[in-house]
Amino acid sequence: MIGYTQPHRSLIWKAIACSILNKIFDLAPPVLIGMAVDVVVKQQDSLIAHLGVTDIFSQLVLLAFLSFIVWGLESAFQYAYERLWRNLAQTIQHELRLDAYSHLQLLELAYFEDSSTGGLMSILSDDINQLERFLDIGANEILQVATSIITISAGFFIVAPNVAWITLIPIPFILWGSISFQRLLAPRYAAVREKVGLLNGQLANNLTGITTIKSFTAEDYEAKRIESQSLGYQHSNQKAIAFSAAFVPLIRMLILFGFTGILLYGGKSAAAGELAVGTYSVLVFMTQRLLWPLTRLGNTLDQYQRAMASTTRVMNLLDTPIAMHSGDTPFPRSEVKGELVLNNVTFAYRNRHPVVLNLSLHIPATKTIAIVGSTGSGKSTLVKLLLRLYEIEAGSITLDGIDIRQLKLKDLRHAIGL
Repeated sequence: MIGYTQPHRSLIWKAIACSILNKIFDLAPPVLIGMAVDVVVKQQDSLIAHLGVTDIFSQLVLLAFLSFIVWGLESAFQYAYERLWRNLAQTIQHELRLDAYSHLQLLELAYFEDSSTGGLMSILSDDINQLERFLDIGANEILQVATSIITISAGFFIVAPNVAWITLIPIPFILWGSISFQRLLAPRYAAVREKVGLLNGQLANNLTGITTIKSFTAEDYEAKRIESQSLGYQHSNQKAIAFSAAFVPLIRMLILFGFTGILLYGGKSAAAGELAVGTYSVLVFMTQRLLWPLTRLGNTLDQYQRAMASTTRVMNLLDTPIAMHSGDTPFPRSEVKGELVLNNVTFAYRNRHPVVLNLSLHIPATKTIAIVGSTGSGKSTLVKLLLRLYEIEAGSITLDGIDIRQLKLKDLRHAIGL
């Protein structure tokens, strides 16, 4: 999966930078509020007054001007990161879908016989869309939460190191809980993706064969089959939801300890004169801004696990080995004469008796012959073997004296008219 991000490294770094800068400016308003409180309480002795602006109204005007700058930059970087992440998600989704489909076309027919059409459609459509949804939202969420933790923690230890530790106590427990939930959710979401693939496969088969269903009045029977698959999907989702829904309430209780600690201990320090009132207000605001976004880790990890389960299915498809490889010998259509020789050809479909057994046949160039036989006698199979849709198990097939396994597949199939 990392290979798909390599060509877009510059775009990724730009998106990362915009996400981080947006969060930094997003954290600035509580600081400005604290500075405003400091101006109202201390007036000519405020932090801004020490910088040379002593008039109270001028200090507030300066804060208002800074607010315009901060909000403007926050909005600009939000626009930038949303556009960058969404474009990146769409680009990777497009490339991954094309690669998956191109690889799928190279697989032999036996693979398609063992796989349901709906399951493959689920991989090419829904699974790749799950990855796109995570890149669109989840990646930015993780970056912004990390930026909040680092920036606010550093600010706390600089401004009020004696009370900063209270706010940071819940963070290790929250992160540990997040990782634990991730491990618990991973197999459950893998089961969800498997069930939705089975459901899509059944729906696709039924819609394709709707004429047969109607002809044999099998509507009730097929409705029960769909109900069974849909219930399986519902139950697998419910098992995942039971865990993911518990994440935010548990994290909220941990946040309560940190918020209550800074409220009480910080308030006591401010009342005793050990902590400035403006600083105390900033700490209270920032504690909320630090800890509350961590509740979104539940949704983010939920998206991550869905995306990883989907990515695993897509990667399994891409890792499926190609059993039938093209030859290296070019065979332009202008050079085709048409002499066809089958020499002791034997072939059987997987886990079945041979359809063709020791068949030998010589068809001279420019001659026309007809092959007749009952249903299942192997007429269509011979055409598939000539096209190399399947590999023969024994013997050889030559076209103009060249073994068809040595010919380039595209040239071989271009030489055959159907």
